[in-house]
Amino acid sequence: MATPGLLITDYCLLITSYRQPLRAWIRMTKRVRYWFEFVFVALFARIVPLLPLRLLHGLASLLGWLVYHLDRRSRLVALANLEAAFGNQYTVNERERIARRSVQAFGRSFLELFWSPRLNRQNIHRFVRFADEKRFEAMLNTKQDQPVIGTTIHFGNFEWGSALFGFRGYDGYILMQRFKNDRLTALFQGFREVSGQKSVTQEQSMIRFFKALKRGIPVGILIDLTLKMSDPGLILRAFGLCMRTTMMHAVLQERTKQRIFPFITVADAQGYTVHLLDFIEFSPSASQDEIAQICWNRFEPFIRQHPEQWLWGYKHWRYRPPVDGERYPFYANRSELFDAEFKQQLAARDE
Repeated sequence: MATPGLLITDYCLLITSYRQPLRAWIRMTKRVRYWFEFVFVALFARIVPLLPLRLLHGLASLLGWLVYHLDRRSRLVALANLEAAFGNQYTVNERERIARRSVQAFGRSFLELFWSPRLNRQNIHRFVRFADEKRFEAMLNTKQDQPVIGTTIHFGNFEWGSALFGFRGYDGYILMQRFKNDRLTALFQGFREVSGQKSVTQEQSMIRFFKALKRGIPVGILIDLTLKMSDPGLILRAFGLCMRTTMMHAVLQERTKQRIFPFITVADAQGYTVHLLDFIEFSPSASQDEIAQICWNRFEPFIRQHPEQWLWGYKHWRYRPPVDGERYPFYANRSELFDAEFKQQLAARDE
């Protein structure tokens, strides 16, 4: 008669024997899915540049309207974000209008990214331009001697704003996120490098950007993506709410002493206008928290003025702090790690 211990051992061996082919099957189906994803996106990338830009804008409005109404979860996130950020400044109907237009604006910039192969040095000014041409020329003249840490946010068409710098000779390194499907990473790198910019994925990006600045090459970073507690980041105040974001631009400034250069790409009747904001320089005693907060403060007025151009469907406030947590969106959670980081930053500011 078999003992209970042997029965358990046999059962575990049986489960293990089934797991191995199951894992192999999952890996195979993932590879097949990734391949079909790549084929679809690559075909899409061939078709989009053949279409008139005005038609793409119409498609973006239609698809954005559909996505807003069909994607209930993202719609609720956007509405909750708007209520948390603005309180009673907007009515329910106004918040819905802003959230819907935000999705449409993101859809427009996404389709325009696929249309980027049609852009070149001769026609870029028809679609996007600098608000202050003389200021850009002054920057261009000091590019090698004073490379900047460029910062911007997911606002308007930040992709074309970055491309304008590249086409006009102010090319450098820009940070992009690697896709799980690595074939798509290479495809999107091609879109972003059509202007002469060089895109860098997050692996060892801090070291590569540090070396680039030392060689006189400017770098560009999006600073409004919320990071998990497993990623290095810091907490800043956005609309009075705690948001945990990248610390990369603050660390680079602290170590290289190069200027931070915030810019923002605003949609208007003529296409897009890139606003070159004032350079930010800091004393050697400035903390990373101070650097990041001052940098963010340059962008928030633009979001308040044109709220429909920011990405409200994104979970910007994932963590609820240990104090004053009532204003936060429904998806914000408590985290012991976040609480500890929050208290640590609070203590450092009081010193």
